[in-house]
Amino acid sequence: MARFISTQSINLELPLRVDHLPDQGAEVRASIMEGAVVAGGFYVVATVARQGVAACVTAPLGTGPNSIQARHSLGREGISVLSREIVGDIGLRIAAIDSEGVRSVITSPGVEVEPDPRDLAGIILRGNDYVFVSLNDLAYPQLAEILTNWIEQLPKNLYLAVAGGPLVGEVDLDVMVKVLARVDLLTLNKHQADTVRMRLGRGPIAEVLRRYVKPETALVLRDGQNGAIIQESAGQTPRGVPAYPADLMDTTGAGEAHTGVLLASLIMGSSLEQACARANAAAALAMGRRGYYRIPTASQIDNFLATNPRL
Repeated sequence: MARFISTQSINLELPLRVDHLPDQGAEVRASIMEGAVVAGGFYVVATVARQGVAACVTAPLGTGPNSIQARHSLGREGISVLSREIVGDIGLRIAAIDSEGVRSVITSPGVEVEPDPRDLAGIILRGNDYVFVSLNDLAYPQLAEILTNWIEQLPKNLYLAVAGGPLVGEVDLDVMVKVLARVDLLTLNKHQADTVRMRLGRGPIAEVLRRYVKPETALVLRDGQNGAIIQESAGQTPRGVPAYPADLMDTTGAGEAHTGVLLASLIMGSSLEQACARANAAAALAMGRRGYYRIPTASQIDNFLATNPRL
């Protein structure tokens, strides 16, 4: 079976529960949910691993306590680390989760945005590997340059999947265009899709993206409780994949659960529609729980699908 290789940066996150975000210059009280947890790229790759797919990370990890915690969490999930250790530490981000389950994040990056290009160049790739890149990482200039150069040199038979992120509006336009020209699958939520559309052109988002991606590139456009729109290739009619019912308690990890299950399902031979339906179920599971490490396993998704109809 193919491997899943994630380049997405990994950091530590301190989740705080708040009633609402403070106004500018104001202060609100918060409660710590469960201490600092490994986050960032950890969620997608751990989701893939929990579906039974061999998973690896190329993101830099350092020598400090944050990195030690990250290595422990990755090891617990059976995820291989392909990068060398860097002196320093991965960054920290503060996540404020309000009463409606919506999260807002402040990030202080560390060594995860300072990779050594020799590490990526030294990775031995197999012809059936799936490589995963987050557009969020391309908002950091040094990391963007290294990743973009590496992406442009990937063998054409390797599958490249790209997902959006909160910083998609800050990605240099030339960088975004270069990455879109190589991508085999692009997945965005509605906010990310709207941001990309405003930067790339006018018209329906699928039509705008088709001007920049290969004809055979698959598009997955997520819209929360409305499910997702998929288009397998140019010329195919976009079609909806319904969502599953979910009680929204916390959006943390929902998008990552969707992306991870989507790609794991494709690796295991599912069609794009089948993979997206299963990913919709994973997102519903994630949104219906509070707290971290709510990454669904394959058996949990199977049980959910057996008892829950689509909306």
